[in-house]
Amino acid sequence: MNEKQLKEFFTAIGTLAEMSLLFYRSSVAAKATPEEAMRITQAFIAAALNGGKSDNKEGA
Repeated sequence: MNEKQLKEFFTAIGTLAEMSLLFYRSSVAAKATPEEAMRITQAFIAAALNGGKSDNKEGA
């Protein structure tokens, strides 16, 4: 990984972190419990990292 790729990687990780925090806070503001907000934020992060691909064959 060269320096440019490393910088882009860190930028992407930072962007995902900021979006995840906003998602969590918005969930709590929408009356989700902290536990519910954490679970759906985890799902949000997983979907972002997975690129929308799913191992679930039912939906395919």
